[in-house]
Amino acid sequence: MATKTELLLIRHGETDYNKNSIIQGQTDTELNESGIIKAEETAEFLKNYEFDHIYSSDLKRAKKTASFIADKLELEIKESKKIREIDFGDWEGLKLEEIVDQYPDDMEAWRIDPLNNGAPGGENITQFAARIKSFFDQLLEKHRGEKLIVVTHGGVIKLYLREVLAVQSKSFKQFQVDNTSLTEIKFYDDDAILSKLNYVVGENFK
Repeated sequence: MATKTELLLIRHGETDYNKNSIIQGQTDTELNESGIIKAEETAEFLKNYEFDHIYSSDLKRAKKTASFIADKLELEIKESKKIREIDFGDWEGLKLEEIVDQYPDDMEAWRIDPLNNGAPGGENITQFAARIKSFFDQLLEKHRGEKLIVVTHGGVIKLYLREVLAVQSKSFKQFQVDNTSLTEIKFYDDDAILSKLNYVVGENFK
């Protein structure tokens, strides 16, 4: 009989960078008021379920989101740099239109081949995917048969979904992952089943 491992991926709460459509990457921003409220609502919802471990990106917005959940579940947070958002280098702190204006050649290279091109001083998709895969491979090996929470970033969740679902794409734009959304993957040995995607506590179907 296959061993079931349950992985709940949670995107951090909203920040002002999210609200204002500013490229965030690894800039260490804080949750805004809305982000805190939604993180608390998510924690309140999850207290009714049992989990064995909670992991979080070491960036403040993820750690703060995870702290509300960990308190309700009485779990200790384990932090990892490997599940930080993609490093957008010199693009961080800018809006998309500013990047297009200031870095037209780099943006065009990223658009055409993001696997091998990234922001100046940042990562490309290949580098980003490698560190994410390393983290999750080790996580699933270590905690086989357990129920896990990982609080991380939108890009991490999207790219990992691309990996486990074998989506053939150069990027990770196929999935919508909103702030504080829950995405669940159930692993039966080597088989992965996406059982929930982008569920936000307290929000109706849109």
